[in-house]
Amino acid sequence: MPQALRVPPIDFKTRFPALDGIRALAITMAFLAHYGGGSHGGHVLRALNQIRSRGWIGVDLFFVLSGFLITGILFDTRNDSHFFQRFFARRSLRILPVFYMVFAILLLLTPIFHYQWHWMQLTFLIYLGNFFANHNWSLYLLISRNYPDATVLFDHLWSLCVEEQFYLLWPLAVWAIRDRVRLLWTAGGIAAFSVVLRVGMLALFPENVAATWIPRTLPFRMDTLLIGAILALLLRGPSADVWLRRCKSITLWGGTLLLLFLAIPIEASARWMLTIGFTLIAIVGAGLIGSTLQPGSLVFRFFTLRPLRTLGKYSYGFYIYHMLYRTEWIRLLKFISSRTHSIMIGGLIEIPCNFCVMFIISKLSYDFVEIRFLRWKDRFQYDSEKLEHRHVFPTM
Repeated sequence: MPQALRVPPIDFKTRFPALDGIRALAITMAFLAHYGGGSHGGHVLRALNQIRSRGWIGVDLFFVLSGFLITGILFDTRNDSHFFQRFFARRSLRILPVFYMVFAILLLLTPIFHYQWHWMQLTFLIYLGNFFANHNWSLYLLISRNYPDATVLFDHLWSLCVEEQFYLLWPLAVWAIRDRVRLLWTAGGIAAFSVVLRVGMLALFPENVAATWIPRTLPFRMDTLLIGAILALLLRGPSADVWLRRCKSITLWGGTLLLLFLAIPIEASARWMLTIGFTLIAIVGAGLIGSTLQPGSLVFRFFTLRPLRTLGKYSYGFYIYHMLYRTEWIRLLKFISSRTHSIMIGGLIEIPCNFCVMFIISKLSYDFVEIRFLRWKDRFQYDSEKLEHRHVFPTM
């Protein structure tokens, strides 16, 4: 007889509380990657800065998590009567309001700071800005003519472009293929092809060009998103319990290797990282996500800690806001450091203040903007959700 599952079958309606903790880890890593450098004195500070500089892995963790959640939704609702309409409507309600609100505010601030817009920056509004900005790096900057420290950075929005492009293309594959096993093979094949593309890019183009395009464009990053998709499909099959146990091993051994990687002074632009490194990080991320799905486990208990879940709840807005005025925060860091005569003390004051301000802004954004749009999701319920409601409230 087959071994009984230790966890119930999952579907897109299942709530995974620990995943908010994963989001908190990812956003904290991304934040520390963008802030906190500059103090290198002593072995301890050098070690901490080495770990901090690897915070870009947080974005990869977001990618894996997105692939996992989005594929679960798409696969579970592939027979829905309004599959595309409901999926894209619900995604739009989650993603677009804050994203477009930021651009609207920047337009309103333009007469004050005399922002120098380039028409190609408008491609960010249709989530194609990463392609144009990789070609012309200045598009990641919105320069203020009369107050340079108010310059806005779009540098981090490339990842949102990559995710949105994935959201537009992957539903077509899920809807067309439908069969879980065939979809698994498709995801694995595309992921492998993505690695081949990276190898080809490094072989055919100068290394600086490859190091710009590989991390920031969908064709070269499909494997990271699809490894999350593969996890979602495996956990919807008959061997879900086996794969959950394997996730523990992946987390243990992969996490150990990842810690060793954190201790080695290797840049993200290293050739092995630009080829197989991204894939290995994604596999470890998938293992971590799978490990958090088992209630009672140590990993589950850690990632369901209330502070982590709270931060994860507001992580989307936090990610969008945290880099926009980075130059102002660095200016504040320099000011505090000059007064205290220590970059370390300046960082110990400025970084927590920065983090707290970003958290408050993100919470206000969620409570007063995002939640109002999220409530509209009820207007786009999937067929299975409507059926459940009919069972809970039967008609007489």
